[in-house]
Amino acid sequence: MRLVIGHRLAFMTEILKRGMNALLRAPGEEIMPHVIAIKLGISRAESLAIIAVLEAEELVESKLLIYHECELGVPAGAIPFGKGFPQLPWTCGLCERSVDTYDELRFDVQARTLVAVEMV
Repeated sequence: MRLVIGHRLAFMTEILKRGMNALLRAPGEEIMPHVIAIKLGISRAESLAIIAVLEAEELVESKLLIYHECELGVPAGAIPFGKGFPQLPWTCGLCERSVDTYDELRFDVQARTLVAVEMV
């Protein structure tokens, strides 16, 4: 699927588009903002903007990963991107504790390509 960037992602140079195309070359590719930022040398905010555009165009399926302080390296849950944050109290999927404050949680975004994407 060809995605015309236009003015939505004005920071995207031809070099950045080629780099993103390498990450989006097949259905089922998983991408995360920090990985995009590192591989392309852009900010995390720019990476999130790319994922948001891909999500808006229905080229990726995104989810908000939820991390609990009991084990910050492993997602304790996930909800569809765009639904907002989990309602509190929230039960941790790892330690099964009830969480009453967002201070105990961390979040990240993960997207999976639904089709091969070529940014132009």
